[in-house]
Amino acid sequence: MLTKPTPRFVAIQSSYWACYCCIISFSSVYLLDQGFSNAQVGLVISLGGLLSALLQPRVSRAADRLRKLSLRLFCAGVAGIALVASAGLLCLPGKLPQLVLYGSLVVLVQLLMPLCSALGMACLNLGYRLNFGLARGAGSMAFGIFSAACGRLVLWLGAWSVAAAMLVMQAVLFAAILSFRFQTPAPGFTPPEPKPEAAPAQTSQQAPKQKGQAFLRVYPHMGFVLLASCLVFISHNLLNTFAFQIVQHLGGDSGSMGTVLFLQSILELPVMFGFSWLLTKAGSRVWTRLSGVGFFLHAFGSWLAPTIGVLCAVQIFEMNGYALFAIASIYYINETVAEDRRVEGQSWFTMATTLGSVLAGLFGGSLLDLAGVPALLGMATLTGGAGMLLFWFFLRPPKQAKGGNA
Repeated sequence: MLTKPTPRFVAIQSSYWACYCCIISFSSVYLLDQGFSNAQVGLVISLGGLLSALLQPRVSRAADRLRKLSLRLFCAGVAGIALVASAGLLCLPGKLPQLVLYGSLVVLVQLLMPLCSALGMACLNLGYRLNFGLARGAGSMAFGIFSAACGRLVLWLGAWSVAAAMLVMQAVLFAAILSFRFQTPAPGFTPPEPKPEAAPAQTSQQAPKQKGQAFLRVYPHMGFVLLASCLVFISHNLLNTFAFQIVQHLGGDSGSMGTVLFLQSILELPVMFGFSWLLTKAGSRVWTRLSGVGFFLHAFGSWLAPTIGVLCAVQIFEMNGYALFAIASIYYINETVAEDRRVEGQSWFTMATTLGSVLAGLFGGSLLDLAGVPALLGMATLTGGAGMLLFWFFLRPPKQAKGGNA
């Protein structure tokens, strides 16, 4: 039986988002120091993200069908490979080894995102008292603390300190996942009976057929939702992957970048810590739709910001942007998708957001080199606005989304 699931899941989320901060948000700082150009940095991030996006459906289907290996050990295996790659950054100098290892870390950290989310949801679905919002908020707090700390470490010790911090937090993540043990339902927990309208009766011949169907054929409305997720994450990743160049444009340095990312993360906390309360006021669909508005306003405000101070103030829109999406979308999938496809569902959302990261990296670096920061921020505003509109018009209520196909 799993004891104290929330503190253990807090450890997973905190160490995961600290790793994500080092690998993705400080990619420009580290890779520019290794001799790569803006366009090459974008290419490393985008190709790593593209490979991750291609692997995620396959990895998630494998995780949904685990028999001899638990989801926890599956996650730990992926984290263990990332730990070895992090150590390699410090041991293997040279552009080619650094390129391969860093690209591998970009793939692995994004593969871990839906797996860690599914691990928490599997715990909830077995009746354990896990505060998912609190744990995810702790992840944002860790992201913010590491953003500020890594910004200062780079100023004091150089860019190599990013790789050192990455190695430490990968080790913590590996240990935290291994400690998250549960295989049986919580004492006294009885799984709820499926509702007829949510899961209509199927014949023995129909059920296997549906399990083999492509995810988007079973849930066709999700195509527009996934496109919206991709667009808002193009916007989000243009702002975050190239945060160093944006603050440089306004006269700042790596310390300023760390401050901006720290503010983002701290401002997310009230929403994430209070998300369980928000769910008592409206469903996950409402909060996912409102997150699109936040993504748009964050990008638009950054585009208009004339100084570092104003850019810091604009981070307030993280509260109703990324903070809402990060949790609301996970709950939405858990409520919408059939039980035996939930890991796959989480993975499709992560694949869409990863594709957003790919496209942001692929075009963002070249856009910076060709047209500068204002063009980059204009593109972030355009994609954020398009995603907001798609969320608003195509995100269905969970029961309606299930229809006769779940």
